[in-house]
Amino acid sequence: MTISELAKRLSRSRSSIAEHLDKLREIGVVSGISARIEEEKLGFGISALVRLQADSSRHREIINTITNIPEVAECHVLTGAELLIIRMVARNMPHLRELVDGLTRFGATQTDVIFSTVKNQLKVDAKLRKTLLG
Repeated sequence: MTISELAKRLSRSRSSIAEHLDKLREIGVVSGISARIEEEKLGFGISALVRLQADSSRHREIINTITNIPEVAECHVLTGAELLIIRMVARNMPHLRELVDGLTRFGATQTDVIFSTVKNQLKVDAKLRKTLLG
């Protein structure tokens, strides 16, 4: 969305929005602007969450491996029994199985296929806008 569109949606001037965005970048709230990828249009029709229960002593090795898997969309370190939760994309179920099988050398996995995503981004509503814009 352009700054002009954002200004219109928030009922603010373009210069006011630009100023606020600059301020948010300066303090580190906004770290960059990115494009949203339509994974299905790239041939990745399956998205899944994979929990990995592994020995934390291999943490660095596991992280290095996971960050080099192109199909890994997200990876989060957890508290509790699982070490990581990983969101992976795959072309089909055999592809997903191959990806998950590649992780089992580190420990037990549990895989949940995502049927649909209801929300995948932080929405700046009135309460959050007040916090951000003052």
